[in-house]
Amino acid sequence: MTKMNRNTLAVVICAGILAVSGSGMAMAQAPTILAGGVSTENAGGPGAQNAGTQDAGTQGLMQESYRIFGPVLSVEEGRITIDNQSEVSFKGEIVLHISDETSRVLDAVDGFPVQLSDIKVGEVIYVNIGPAMTMSLPPQTTAETVIAKIPADFKAPEMVTVKSMEWHENGDWTLTGVDGTVYQIPGECPITPYRTRQIVTLADVTESREILLWTDAEGNGQKIVLFAAEDEML
Repeated sequence: MTKMNRNTLAVVICAGILAVSGSGMAMAQAPTILAGGVSTENAGGPGAQNAGTQDAGTQGLMQESYRIFGPVLSVEEGRITIDNQSEVSFKGEIVLHISDETSRVLDAVDGFPVQLSDIKVGEVIYVNIGPAMTMSLPPQTTAETVIAKIPADFKAPEMVTVKSMEWHENGDWTLTGVDGTVYQIPGECPITPYRTRQIVTLADVTESREILLWTDAEGNGQKIVLFAAEDEML
């Protein structure tokens, strides 16, 4: 069994079965590990800088998603293996199952979908994962979002689940993610919907909505892709 990351703040061992991925590949029955207590929206690494500030009032809330990153070791049908170099979960080899129904694989520059076959061995990707993964060797989990095709010296966008979006009289907004990170969003920040032609505005960035957010080094929003709300997908 690989050595657990010493910097992981909380690791709880439990019994369970990780859900079958949409690619039709089921992960075997195994104890699972539950990693938590680490804010990952600001995880460091190539192409990332600390964006936004932590809201002390929401620090410590249980996260449903964690951000890891690392170079791709292999790409197969329905899964990617990476060398996780983040301080989240376990460092080293992790198998990421790609679900046709629930995983998004996105281009870092424009947020458009990327084919799994276009991801190359050696390129660094950022991945949002849920809190549980199997204790198999290597550990396995299902990817929620994969950010790929990151140019050199380019700051990768972040997946943010919105806790609140507050409008100010000068036309700007303050966005707070569920992990407590606070972003300043200029009133003229461009926003587009994901894979639809509907018209959206910053006022549509409401509680529980998911967005892909590009920011500058100070955490100021530069571009947003808004994903459909659950009721819009029915």
